[in-house]
Amino acid sequence: MSLLRDTGFYISEGWANFSRAKTTTFVSIFIIAVSIAIISIFTTLFFNINNYLTEMKRRPFVNIYLKKDASVSDITILKNKLELFDGVSDLNFIPANKGLELLYKRFSTLKGIENELDDNPIPDAFVLRIDRDKLNSLKTFLQKYNDVVDEVYTPFELFEKIDKLAGTFSFFALVFTIVLIISSVITIYNVIKITIVSRKEDIGIMQLVGASMKYIRMPFVFEGMLQGFFGGILGLAIGSLCVIYLSSHFLENISFLNFFKNLSLLPIFIQFKLLMLSVLLGIAGSLIASLQIEYT
Repeated sequence: MSLLRDTGFYISEGWANFSRAKTTTFVSIFIIAVSIAIISIFTTLFFNINNYLTEMKRRPFVNIYLKKDASVSDITILKNKLELFDGVSDLNFIPANKGLELLYKRFSTLKGIENELDDNPIPDAFVLRIDRDKLNSLKTFLQKYNDVVDEVYTPFELFEKIDKLAGTFSFFALVFTIVLIISSVITIYNVIKITIVSRKEDIGIMQLVGASMKYIRMPFVFEGMLQGFFGGILGLAIGSLCVIYLSSHFLENISFLNFFKNLSLLPIFIQFKLLMLSVLLGIAGSLIASLQIEYT
């Protein structure tokens, strides 16, 4: 019963402190919300990129470029064979003229390049997806069609470059996240410190009647926890809205990364972890501040 009574006091006093200083509390919640929003945006981008690369590595796209002198009958035979090949899906034949149109669509500055060349530099090609464990078998199979197939391209070199770039970006994102976390903790610390100073007389009275330091400090910790909680909720909402807006207004124009057009929001369990991070920031900042309360 004593524990329940004490907890009730911590909650009621913490909420009272939370409600009294509306301006400083709002500033604290806003700064936490901005930090969590930025972290959630970074996390959403990494989450989508990781899912995209994982799927692409599991079932990569393969471009099969054909020789210029390949006959229609040879191309038809190869297409029929590829349709029956185990593990192949999403097979498409891209004729040279359509390939040039796709190139213009992706890189508009190249439009008209064929006027400076003797003919269309883009060859006919097959584009398909295949299970990764069948990829070597496909390459071996295509060796039988050297008179038709000019080159086989797989995107694994690109994946390696993207992985390296993502690793570098992750490092800087981590450093930036740490800075945001520290700034959030400092903000909560300062807000709780102001509250402690404003209630210095009340704290002194509690000490005179024999209240323990835990009994004095815990309401301030609960206040910081509330700031972290509401800041986290607001930050996740802002982050999700920013992701939706960016995806529908800006990232959709990045044609070479199609998954940017439909970014998935973070799963609930990841959002919950970010919310818990925000709550922990509130507890950390308020705990540091409350530990500076001393007997007078």
